[in-house]
Amino acid sequence: MIPSRRLRRAAAASTLVLTLAACEEHTVAVRFEPEVGDVHRFRADIETEVVRTVDGVTTDEDDDATLDATQTVQAVTDDEVLVRVALQRDDAAPRTVDVRLDRASRLTAIDLVEGVPAEALGLDVAMDLPADIASPPTGPLEPGDRWEILREVSLDGLSRPVVVQGRGRIDSLGVEDGREVAVAVVELDVPVRTIIDTEDGRVRLIGTQRTTSETAYDLGDGAMNRDRTVTEGTVEVIAEPPAGVDAEPLRADIDYRIVIRTRRLSGPVTPA
Repeated sequence: MIPSRRLRRAAAASTLVLTLAACEEHTVAVRFEPEVGDVHRFRADIETEVVRTVDGVTTDEDDDATLDATQTVQAVTDDEVLVRVALQRDDAAPRTVDVRLDRASRLTAIDLVEGVPAEALGLDVAMDLPADIASPPTGPLEPGDRWEILREVSLDGLSRPVVVQGRGRIDSLGVEDGREVAVAVVELDVPVRTIIDTEDGRVRLIGTQRTTSETAYDLGDGAMNRDRTVTEGTVEVIAEPPAGVDAEPLRADIDYRIVIRTRRLSGPVTPA
């Protein structure tokens, strides 16, 4: 449950292409200024480790997957950018997603999935953290610059927002694969507080999660050159019985670790 949500978030996050342009000497700034027809391709290798303990019985589950994403800018306005993303996992058939971003590169909505309205498929981006929560601050930045992250985030199913805390820094400027890049490192601590109502009763998830990412952005065209994100969490699951059923809640513990390595694919790209 938790890992699948993180994988969807990773796919959504891969649609965010930041433009990092040189400002003063040895500084960079984050801007998002795409043009219609811009195309970027990325490949993410995803490793998932999950340990579940239910009634004293522990099971381990490992999974590896590869996710390819091709992003094409469809439209640009003063306020928003429409991006069409073709996603393909391993050898499965590709799926397309229409995503709207604001001019600060923040995810504002998922419109269509293969031509079907997202809400008809039950997609709810409100369950996920805001896409900009790990973004560097605006303005000139240089290696060693640091910033704090403190945000109240409203999540679906919760009456009160949760507080997300973190920190980020510009780690270095350098050259990778012949490209000049800026490397940003971000850590986020996220409390897990989720309630899911089902026909079989209410499920509560309580725990903590830490995400650490290191991302290199191409200073030439603004695309992400590479990224490594590690998400680790521990969650207690409390499954309550349906109303009217006299039974003790089922309790379980879940520990998970997700490593996502994303790299930009080189070579010519033909817009879809």
